[in-house]
Formats: sequence, C-alpha cells, structure tokens
Amino acid sequence: MKKLVLLLVLCAGILPVVAQDSIADRDYWISRYLSVSFPLKKMKISSTYGYRKDPFTKKSARHNGLDLQANYENVYSMLDGVVERVGSDKRSGNYIIVRTGSYTLSYCHLSKKYINEGDTVNAGDPIAVSGNTGRSTGPHLHLTFKKDGTAVDPHTLLLYVKKVRSECLAALGGGKAQVYEPVSCADFISQYAAMAMSHQQRYGIPASVTLAQMALESKWGMSDLALNGNNYFGIKATRKWLADGKPYSCHDDELKNEKFCNYASVEESMEHHSRLLTSNHYKKYCSHSQTDYHRWLVGLIKGGYASGKGYVASCEKIIMKYKLYLYDKVAAENSKL
Repeated sequence: MKKLVLLLVLCAGILPVVAQDSIADRDYWISRYLSVSFPLKKMKISSTYGYRKDPFTKKSARHNGLDLQANYENVYSMLDGVVERVGSDKRSGNYIIVRTGSYTLSYCHLSKKYINEGDTVNAGDPIAVSGNTGRSTGPHLHLTFKKDGTAVDPHTLLLYVKKVRSECLAALGGGKAQVYEPVSCADFISQYAAMAMSHQQRYGIPASVTLAQMALESKWGMSDLALNGNNYFGIKATRKWLADGKPYSCHDDELKNEKFCNYASVEESMEHHSRLLTSNHYKKYCSHSQTDYHRWLVGLIKGGYASGKGYVASCEKIIMKYKLYLYDKVAAENSKL
C-alpha cells in the first residue's frame, strides 16, 4: 500500500518521474526509500545521548537514549521489524520495543499503543502516540537504540534515515546524491571542522562560531531546511537572492512561510554564511580576534543575525561541550605558518 501511495505521488509530479525504461531502478529506489522512516512528522531534539544533568536529581547522569519533542502525536516505526515487547514501567512509562535483526529500538513515554507483541511492522507504520508516562518532565518521545544489547546513539539511526532518503530522492529525481557521513553529534562536528578552520583562515570567523551555529541552526543536520535545502545556518532569502532567481523554500520562523535560501551543498551554505558575516553590515559588529568566540557571537546578535534571547548561550554551550575553541587555536596557529 505504501509503495502504491508513493508511486501515485511520483506520477502526480511531486517528485520527478524517471524514464519508462528505468522502471526496475525506480522500483528499487522506491523500496529503499520506504525501508526507513523518521519516528515523527517533525523532529526537534530536546536531549542528546550521553552524559547530562538529570532533570530530577540535577546531578550528572548518563542518558542512554535520545529525546525528541512530541506533543501527543503519532509515532512511526523507523525500520521494518517484529514487535518484541509491549509494556509499561515506572521509568519508561508505556513502551514498545521493535527488533530488526541484531538491533532493537525502544519507543518510550507513550500515551497510546497501536500494536501488540509479535506483530510485524513496516517502516513508516504508525505504532503509537507519544505522551508523558513514566519518569518524564513533559510530553516527548524517548528513543533507545541497541545493537546486540549494547546502547548506541540513536542519532546514528536518524542520520542513516536521512542519508538513505536523500540518496533515494536524488536517484528518483536524476540528481546527484548528497551523502551524509556523520553518525553522532561529535562526528557531525568532525566532518565540518576542517572546512570551518579553513573559513577561519580565509575570513577570520572563529571555527567554533561556524560549527556551533550550524549545529544549532540545523538541529545537527536534521531540520527540514537542512535536509531539503542544505541551509545549515537559517539564512533567509534577500530580495536580490529572489530577483536573481536563486532557489528557496518557505518555512515558518518569526512569521509564517518565510523564504529561506536553498543550496546545492553544505559547502555552498558555509561559503554564503562566511561571506555574510564578513559583509559591510557585520564588519562593525564582528571585527574581533579569531579566538574570541564570545565577542563574535555577541556581535552577531547586535548585527541582527538572530533574535532569540538565549542564542549566545546556546552556541556557547555547544562550544564548551565539544571544546570547539580548540579548533580556533589550531586554525590561528596554522595561519601564522
């Protein structure tokens, strides 16, 4: 049924239809696209995998899963599999565990469950409704991902889904596939660190600022704008951008249906970001040392880059957690050689 729906979507022109002599290839990419799914229609990570301050004890504790904002909405199976367990306990609340080979994926704090133990599910099938059951401070979806019983960062799976679907859409549209390599927040940073340091040497913008902004603005590469438009910095389309006929997409931000720039690649997004921050408008606010990330971030706020009250603090939290200031020092030292 899902395959039929997607075929109808293709024929309707929402996605480009491949040539008739490529029906076998088209069917392959459609099947591959349907083999994975995001767990929610819209996603925003509220708590990452790893050590964090426990919301109940206020002490540092390991968080063996990933929390996504979800306000009593449908939860979808991320992979094909068999329902291994449906239950409830004081910590996870109502939960469902789905097994796919050597992997298990747990969906927790649910308010309603649609499936039973032993059921077979396909990726994209609605399996539950998110909720606030168990040890929870508010409605959300908690994911726990394990391989052979050992916890793995669920962000790995989210990025895998992103990669597969991006490749499939590119193949169905005849374009070049955008391949995503990172498997965690740390790997996300590692993937773009060298480019950020190169931009620091060329433009003088601290690499830590570039990396923190792209992580925050793109929700670690998982925002709709990043997934579909390669815009990792939330840069809005100017009148000139639109007049030049450059690509854009509409998203709700401060206003509904605001126009945001779209790029052919993440690299193009970073290049536009660096040129924007060194434009005449920002020079009077951001002419600081390459290693003074704090003053750069404050300058960006003064220049009107972001309106959120906690923007500087949010960026600095990422910088400190992943020690991004070390990239600033390396880039600055290498620029002297």
